[in-house]
Amino acid sequence: MNHLHFMGIAGIGMSGLARWAYADGLQVSGCDVSDGAAVDSLRACGIPVNIGHDPSHLDIVINNQPVDTLVCSMAVPRQHPEVVAARARGITVRYRIDLLAEFLARRRAIAITGTHGKSTTTGMVSHVFLGCDADPSVLVGGHLPWLVKAAAHTPHSRVTASNVHYGSGDAFVAEVDESDPGFANIASELAIITNLEDDHIAGDFDERRNYHASLADLENAMLTFAGRAKQVLYCADWEALKPLAAQGISYGLSDSATYRASDISLTGSGTTFTLRYPAVRDAHDEPVTWQSLEVSLAVPGLHNVQNGVAALAAAHMFGLDMPQASQALATFTGVGRRWQRTGSINNALIIDDYAHHPTEVGVTLEAARRTGRRVRAILQPHRWVRTARHWPALADAAGLADEVIVLDVYAAGEKAIPGVSPDMIVERLQDAGKQASYHDFASAEAYLSDSLESNDLIITLGAGDVWKVGQNLLQACGGDDGSA
Repeated sequence: MNHLHFMGIAGIGMSGLARWAYADGLQVSGCDVSDGAAVDSLRACGIPVNIGHDPSHLDIVINNQPVDTLVCSMAVPRQHPEVVAARARGITVRYRIDLLAEFLARRRAIAITGTHGKSTTTGMVSHVFLGCDADPSVLVGGHLPWLVKAAAHTPHSRVTASNVHYGSGDAFVAEVDESDPGFANIASELAIITNLEDDHIAGDFDERRNYHASLADLENAMLTFAGRAKQVLYCADWEALKPLAAQGISYGLSDSATYRASDISLTGSGTTFTLRYPAVRDAHDEPVTWQSLEVSLAVPGLHNVQNGVAALAAAHMFGLDMPQASQALATFTGVGRRWQRTGSINNALIIDDYAHHPTEVGVTLEAARRTGRRVRAILQPHRWVRTARHWPALADAAGLADEVIVLDVYAAGEKAIPGVSPDMIVERLQDAGKQASYHDFASAEAYLSDSLESNDLIITLGAGDVWKVGQNLLQACGGDDGSA
């Protein structure tokens, strides 16, 4: 494996993997459907990128090295012309998840997965390790704006982006996407499992064949993933993770957790809590004495307390200084599109959040309510299969807001499912006595502009492009851009 060509190289996962491979000394090229900032950034660091998908991309030669490996996601059809041409030429075709597994095997891997919170937990672990001068490698499926600045002094800073860092230390902190069934084959020194719920399940639908066939299949894949780790750290607050108790160490809010948060104080903008963790263990590795640590977070919500405990537990298990780790965590300001401040208009606050599963929507809106503002949610259902399977729960979770504006389903490449529409969510909310309506982007922006009040919290929710509503509203009304 000398020259890797990445299909869809501008994607959040692919671009990070490509940059890491480039920093590791491999020849890297790629292609994607269109130009954009991500493509420009890859080219700027020395990676050639073609636009469109064509078998001729396999002809590129870099430093006398022809393409010998084509990297793609499991979502790419096996009969795609580029894939067919690669196999015909004897070029190895590798899935992204398998290449990630190989790279992780080169370091002390901290592999973080779960239905919710994996990006934020990965960001917190990375932030703590960098703050403790451990300089880990980092791969995350989101944007960590501070990562570039924090890593600017390192030898491979040119390759560092907001989703990747090639570190000089022996740790490799990586988000592992459980939606890809191949995640089960990843081995790690420490597997962190945040939670497990019904998501990325095909059920009766075959639109996305890289989904898990059933919840049982996902649960079995998670057990396999845990079984391939030297150590397992799992959240004790999730009933679905109880089967890991025999092989793992627990964290969370539960009294039974080995790493436990107590004395929690929540506000609309942050949290404080006390972390109890094992100071001394006996010959059977059981805790016999405990220590306490006061912790502050600059991100809100009980879910972030859980994520923060996981990050500090990982630091402790890797032998980092705990007071220093806590100080580093206190400066963590979040992952892009996770409770991200878009700006404000006449004191009305605009927040954007990636939440798209009912549980994520619920906990995000609970945090929003703690601000004391009138919460007005703009909800963009994500993917047709997820909407078809979870729309009642999604509506119920969105009902925590004072008002819900529902947009069209963000398809993410999936075909529409007959009988499924955003109207189902609106009607369920209205039947429950909630203020809810359907809008397209333009009408949502016009309606909000006309009805905006100073005590409003406008929150855009979804994994698609719903964030544009907040951005456009800000520009139309002349508010500040969130930098203040």
